[in-house]
Amino acid sequence: MDNAPYHSMYINNYPKCNARKADVQNWLKNQGVNFSPLETLAELRERLKLLIPSFNRYELDEIACSMGHEVIRLPPYHCQYNPIELIWAQVKSEVAKKNNTFKMVDVERLTNEALDSVSKSDWEKCVEHAEKIQDEDYEKEILRDSLTEPMILTFASDDSDFGTDGDSENDVEELE
Repeated sequence: MDNAPYHSMYINNYPKCNARKADVQNWLKNQGVNFSPLETLAELRERLKLLIPSFNRYELDEIACSMGHEVIRLPPYHCQYNPIELIWAQVKSEVAKKNNTFKMVDVERLTNEALDSVSKSDWEKCVEHAEKIQDEDYEKEILRDSLTEPMILTFASDDSDFGTDGDSENDVEELE
């Protein structure tokens, strides 16, 4: 799955940080959480944080799981890892080659024909290609990590005062 909003609908949609107090109260009440009506929005948000699980559960993931499938989510902005993008490119290319009327009825018919013509072999090639790209990117990442020297920055508590007196020469001397 990519990160399209319709793929990423939560099972239990928690109130967001900009939610009104009444919305947070209603959500907590629906979850069976006791709270005082005198609690501030900040206090209610703290209660809410305790109820949010460490990982997100999505509606489509649960549906797929109930049918015996596992959903693998792609990193954002990495559509090249998704074989269906190559299949869609194939289908669109076929429709574009054969479309000479530009009527919606004909485009729909051509699209259905192009989808029907996608073979198991086409899918296998697209999956292999996507996996190859993933493997290459993984190797590049390992290489990049090995070439990049670790950098550790340590800040002393008085670093925020650096340069406040306007005398940068004295500040440099103090650091040496």
